[in-house]
Amino acid sequence: MPENKSISNTELLDFFRSKISGMTRETAVRYGKTISELDLFLTGHRLSLSSLSAAMMADWAVEMLSRGLAKSTVAKHLNYLNSLLKAAAAKDLLPACQAPREISTALTQLKDLPPLLSGEVFNSSLSRLRSILRHADPTDAPFADLLLYSLLQGALPVETVAMLRKNQVDQASEAAAAIATRNISPRRDYLFPLGQSELTPRQLKSRLSDGLLALGKTFFDVEPFEADTFIRSLWAALALRSGFTASQILGCLGASAPYALPVFCTPSASASLDRASVTSAVVTLLSGEMPRWYAMRLRRGVKFDALRREIIEKVSPSPELFYPCETILRRTGRKQIATEQPFISGTAFFKTRPENVAPLFSIIGHEAWCYRTTPSGSSSYAVIPSRDMRRFQAAIGIFSPDTELRPLGQLTPRPGESVIVLRAGFDSRPATLENVINPDSDTAIFQVKFTTDGGYEFRVNVDRRQIERITG
Repeated sequence: MPENKSISNTELLDFFRSKISGMTRETAVRYGKTISELDLFLTGHRLSLSSLSAAMMADWAVEMLSRGLAKSTVAKHLNYLNSLLKAAAAKDLLPACQAPREISTALTQLKDLPPLLSGEVFNSSLSRLRSILRHADPTDAPFADLLLYSLLQGALPVETVAMLRKNQVDQASEAAAAIATRNISPRRDYLFPLGQSELTPRQLKSRLSDGLLALGKTFFDVEPFEADTFIRSLWAALALRSGFTASQILGCLGASAPYALPVFCTPSASASLDRASVTSAVVTLLSGEMPRWYAMRLRRGVKFDALRREIIEKVSPSPELFYPCETILRRTGRKQIATEQPFISGTAFFKTRPENVAPLFSIIGHEAWCYRTTPSGSSSYAVIPSRDMRRFQAAIGIFSPDTELRPLGQLTPRPGESVIVLRAGFDSRPATLENVINPDSDTAIFQVKFTTDGGYEFRVNVDRRQIERITG
């Protein structure tokens, strides 16, 4: 391939599709699935196939395995891609590369996959960790809290966590601070009650190993079991389900995570991703049991109705979708035609649990992408705070079902009381509630009165969710 020649993913994938067009129908279908899987992976992580490497192929394989594809199926996808790459190299589109074949061989030689790649084992482990976060379990104390504290702080070595003193937790995340708070005792200088003052370093290490080994066996049964390796593997599994690749995770850890990632995975040399950003996503996943709002951008030519149908058919659990549109009426001759105009063209909102975001875009990544906290494809998915989402919906006057639930203690205003109007164009302006039309109906209309600086009055009708009662 000539030096400095750049070729896009679209061009390469189109070339692959042209190559399979002459195959038998059955063979073309198999290769077509490989191309689709590859397209989803590249799009989801904003990767370029022209930078193909063994690490990238390992990342692709791990992502497919984590989604439940069989080892034999993943190996076939890698082998099919290898054949397509050979054809691309013959046309000088890409340099010769055997990385897919090498990873396929390494995969088939594995006797067993890492247990945390199994969706069943991972979901069970996540449920267990969240249970620990919510409630201290006396039968596992203090090792369960020590394990969780380590995960929430970036997979800290267990001996480092064990030697933490209670005055050293000021920099802990909110979730980790909650773990620390329930373990702090005025009678003890150390955070966790392990008898540190009475034990030699060797005895303490042995106690940590035994305690975490017993706890670890409640997650999955693997021998031999090393405490820090177990914690790194749990952290890696959480990071993988948060949308990061295996190479990024290993690059942050600087060590292996064999219970989560296969041995053929290698760390990324990129310095663009730090451990803190991955840990932030892990904390969100562990503490984010409640669904959260996110925004997706539809790719060019994609219609929201078609995307909605695909999500309902292929994604389980399906997220709550919100694509606010206003009805525009125009008259053509004697006919009145209504069209739906989205408030933010090409941007849809969805509500789901944090652990479901990455799997969602592994399915629909060719049709939409999710906004992240930074332009980097390795940063965390951007969460829209619930209050901001409610205010946005109040401003446009279109609501998702969850806005029917109001916080406790927020009383419905009565005629004569002062309110703030959240509706678009009123800039949280104060007004007086004058009348409530159909007060006993779910579609009650609130009529508010404004007074201008010039002494004029005017009235507008608003939805209950477009006003806030002024108290105090």
